[in-house]
Amino acid sequence: MGNLTSIVNNNRQYVQPTGVNYADTAPKRNLVSPGWHWVTIEEAIIRDSKAGGKYVWLKLRTDDGDVLFDRINVLCESQTAVEIGMRALSAIAKANGRERFDDTSEMIGCRVSARVAIRHSDTYGDDNEVKAYSGNKDNKPARAGSKSFNDLRQVIRGNENRNQQAAFRSAEGPTGDEIPF
Repeated sequence: MGNLTSIVNNNRQYVQPTGVNYADTAPKRNLVSPGWHWVTIEEAIIRDSKAGGKYVWLKLRTDDGDVLFDRINVLCESQTAVEIGMRALSAIAKANGRERFDDTSEMIGCRVSARVAIRHSDTYGDDNEVKAYSGNKDNKPARAGSKSFNDLRQVIRGNENRNQQAAFRSAEGPTGDEIPF
């Protein structure tokens, strides 16, 4: 490996060509066909995003030997993106008999089914994109309203729901009767 940035920055004569379509100049990769594929996680690294958040970068290998990459948001301004990321991490953990991961190193070697799609880009060309993870035999990812999604939502929101429920129970009184007389 080498530090390409220092090479480019030190060479003041280097000029970025204009009008170049990166899709034409990028090396061609074999695309994985769309659908569900069993994969093994080979690398899992927490990286900083340009916007100041954090994501888990994954290198996945299919049973056919093809390589996929994924980014799972774990900290960003978009609560929806964080919930999607937490759902993905939860699906990977549950597929491997775990409640959660405490460290990305625990993800290495885990197997999970990934739903792969093809993302089209005029600038960068076609590439694979992981849309969902599942560990069950039907390859159905957790959906909003499912038990695993609701459990995850409580983790994301912290103990907020439990505190509200405890306050409601204490308002009911010792008999559990909602009628105050």
